[in-house]
Amino acid sequence: MSKVEQIRKDLAEIGTGYGLMGLTWRDDPVPKEQAFECMLKVIEFSRANNHKAFFNVGEFYGPKFINLTYVKEFFEKYPETRKEVIISCKGAMNVQEYKALLKSDEIRKSVETCTKHLGTFIDIFEPARLDPTACKEGEAVPAETFDTLAALVDEGVIGAFSLSEANAKEITAVHKGWGKYLVCVELELSMFSYEILTDGIAKACNNANVAIICYSPLGKGFLTGAIRKNDDLDDFRKHLKYFNGDDLNKNLSLVKFLEDEILAKRDSSHTVTLAQIALGWVVYWNKQKEYSNTKFIPIPGGTTIDKLVQNFDEKKCTITDDEFAKIEKFLGGFTRSGNRYEFITNPFQT
Repeated sequence: MSKVEQIRKDLAEIGTGYGLMGLTWRDDPVPKEQAFECMLKVIEFSRANNHKAFFNVGEFYGPKFINLTYVKEFFEKYPETRKEVIISCKGAMNVQEYKALLKSDEIRKSVETCTKHLGTFIDIFEPARLDPTACKEGEAVPAETFDTLAALVDEGVIGAFSLSEANAKEITAVHKGWGKYLVCVELELSMFSYEILTDGIAKACNNANVAIICYSPLGKGFLTGAIRKNDDLDDFRKHLKYFNGDDLNKNLSLVKFLEDEILAKRDSSHTVTLAQIALGWVVYWNKQKEYSNTKFIPIPGGTTIDKLVQNFDEKKCTITDDEFAKIEKFLGGFTRSGNRYEFITNPFQT
């Protein structure tokens, strides 16, 4: 079995993955030992659920490659756990200028830099964004980018590649030209941001037979009920329009609905948290026949053991058919106030 095929097989078995961005991309990064405890706990949960752990990391998730160096030092401390983890690394992006770095030398440099600071093999590398202006005439995606990524797989430098925030046309084009190497697409999906289910993107992933890595399944923390005011945030989310002022107050109607109509109406033997309801909603899409060729894998974060216990209890992170129907009915009349990446101030300035 090739490395790509093994990664596909492993992804098909994963229930929940771990997003590590929140450990380091914040005003005060989580202390290193606390981060190590979280990573180790995720591996333990994944082991108990009979699948590999999935670590989603980023070249730019904090200053001086701190996200990657945390992972490097974790595996130096617990080397026996490396074989139990799939590392998906996002890179090839200048976040200060919000510019995708898609030329061949830029891709290779990013992979080299990430590998150096991770200190280990990158199972899946994903360019953080695509850029239509990088395409030559007649291209739907920049062939230079994906020829380079394919070469890196063939050279054994990376295991496979993923897309991130791609549209349906781009996913289809990459699958057509480089489907042998593409194993997943990272996309935002939650009750708070479900555009991929209505704009054809999830269907494109299904047609390409690739997994959907669902980032922000808790609505960037909103669906946990922990965000009631902007001061509850201490990272880039403070700058998002939908977490400010009247926009936040309007959006809280979704949380109130979940509290009143889902949580409060469960019997005492099936009590769960808001976070578990939110994760259950994402996972529920795996039951839909229209998505039988893909796999929805939520990747919640979690900076404390208590949060991880909630997020990785896969038996509790489920909802019933009736609850799903009730949620869908509510969402049909709910409009989020503020776009997904509508900032009131620039969070990327240093």
